[in-house]
Amino acid sequence: MIEPPSLERLIIEFSGFPGIGKKTARRLAYHVLSKSKEKAVAFSEALLDAVEKVRPCSKCFSYAEQSLCDICKKRSGASSLCVVEKTSDILPFESSGVFQGLYFVLGGVLSPLDGVGPEHLHIPYLIERVQKENIQEVILALGSSPEAESTVLLIDRLLKDMPVKRSRLARGIPMGSDLEFVDEMTMLRAFEGRVLF
Repeated sequence: MIEPPSLERLIIEFSGFPGIGKKTARRLAYHVLSKSKEKAVAFSEALLDAVEKVRPCSKCFSYAEQSLCDICKKRSGASSLCVVEKTSDILPFESSGVFQGLYFVLGGVLSPLDGVGPEHLHIPYLIERVQKENIQEVILALGSSPEAESTVLLIDRLLKDMPVKRSRLARGIPMGSDLEFVDEMTMLRAFEGRVLF
């Protein structure tokens, strides 16, 4: 079956999302087209609104509509900083209530095969934040992939001469798993069993 060019373009756009293959992209595109024009317009307006208003928090690089995200505003006096790979990794911590400190979104992990080196991550801002704020503990919560492991080792090396406690989540999170897909109990156990460097 040959789709009209505009539908094919929509399918291609959906297939660019992480974890979305051609079949799922086609299903999403057909779903959007099966809705009323008003619903499709509301969807496109919501997308444009988010693209125009949402930007990185100036302190933690999470998403915000203002200079600071809500967590950085509400917990400005906290002394624990949890370092995550991406903004969606914050959600399991917040929904489980296991952590009441601050966050820092690294913007990825080291991946030489994908051309991602230390210069592509927010590592200098992390070091600066630890030096300038009253951060007493840095919790490295970057998952368990080989790329995450090498990123943890680099950050630990950069922080080792600073007067800050460094820890990482305990094992129990499946190897190669993204934190955003971890259930609340596993997150709680991994967080409570975190280990010092």
